[in-house]
Amino acid sequence: MRRKTIRTLIMLTAIVYMLFGAYSFECKATGADDVLTYMNAARAEAGLPAYTVDETLQEAATTRAAECASRFSHTRPNGKAWYTVSSSSKGENLAHARNVEQSNPENVVLAWMLSPKHKANVMRQNFSCVGIAYYDNGCGDIYIACEFK
Repeated sequence: MRRKTIRTLIMLTAIVYMLFGAYSFECKATGADDVLTYMNAARAEAGLPAYTVDETLQEAATTRAAECASRFSHTRPNGKAWYTVSSSSKGENLAHARNVEQSNPENVVLAWMLSPKHKANVMRQNFSCVGIAYYDNGCGDIYIACEFK
């Protein structure tokens, strides 16, 4: 059943992209919204409640995605730990895409789900809110940050 739901979401997304064009830099908010949709589908399959977007976490994710352009790490460019970006942040997933295909929301979530630590954040029962942001450095690299609480 879980695979059927995910396949259906993938097919619907593919149809939308075929009709309206490929994901692009201008669609940063849509990409983040789609990442949320895919994460919530995975949580629903496991019987977990959907994430909601938290404005404070959204600001933190926007900051972290931009910071990753200068230092792709859970350590911030100032040398401090990732969680210092916001007192609300209790978990963090990052992704670095070198092309549009890698930055596709489906591929971002799939990569996280294939990594035990990233999957643990997506599926953590005591997390209920997220902030998700994309950052394009203008040189072909796209950074994605997801902050959890």
